Amino acid sequence: MVTTHQVEEIEHILTDLMFIREGKIVLSASMDEVGERFTEVMVPADKTEAARGLKPIDERQVFGKAVMLFDGVPRGELAGYGETRNPGIADLFVATMKGTYA
Repeated sequence: MVTTHQVEEIEHILTDLMFIREGKIVLSASMDEVGERFTEVMVPADKTEAARGLKPIDERQVFGKAVMLFDGVPRGELAGYGETRNPGIADLFVATMKGTYA
């Protein structure tokens, strides 16, 4: 077991992931499950409202585009809204800890 807020440094050695906020487990999953379950999409402005309809768990702005994080939405369905990728653990951590998710 490792506890850290510097997840980028240890992400490559993790087999399981658990986030605890205010004494409660808000995420507990294997790294394989995390890779299958969560998708980040860089959405251009003209598709932002439509993508929001799929209820992202978090959204931030990068270079004039919305970067949305989805939980459980099939990647194929998300591909029509922009470039998809697996989110970094740090991005997932921030989305979870700021309270908009969980």
